[in-house]
Amino acid sequence: MINTLRRIDRKLSDEDAMTVLRESEYGFLSTINEDGTPHCVPLAFALYNGALYFHCARAGQKLDNLRRDNRAQFTCVRNSRTVPMQFTIEFASCMVDGLVHFVEDEQERMDAMRAICEKYDPEGLDTPSYERIMRGMPAVVMLRMEITALCGKANRGKLG
Repeated sequence: MINTLRRIDRKLSDEDAMTVLRESEYGFLSTINEDGTPHCVPLAFALYNGALYFHCARAGQKLDNLRRDNRAQFTCVRNSRTVPMQFTIEFASCMVDGLVHFVEDEQERMDAMRAICEKYDPEGLDTPSYERIMRGMPAVVMLRMEITALCGKANRGKLG
């Protein structure tokens, strides 16, 4: 569960937090290991139809964790910049809590992969490279994270 911000002056509106989420290059998905410890992995993703979509291989710790407990948190940061001589970092970040589901519907899987491809290479859609990626979809697990809580935060150079 996302905790309340201590620095409320840095809280972003939900709309701005969604912008950070949509425009971040990558993020980190945290799942829960069997012993209760966190497992965090960097992932490419797309925000599509109000949910986060990730793709991955068919095996791994992340998937084992999600099969056992589908609660997860996703965090991303964009526009991070160290400010010299001020001992601060300008940034915008977003944390999302949610439930992760394995996408079984083939049309949803294909649409989600297209959204991911479009995010990272919009000019590459409908090219031979894109078609090769789509032909490889049987080997891909597609995950959908339903957002249950969202919190954005930014430091635009203000010193605390």
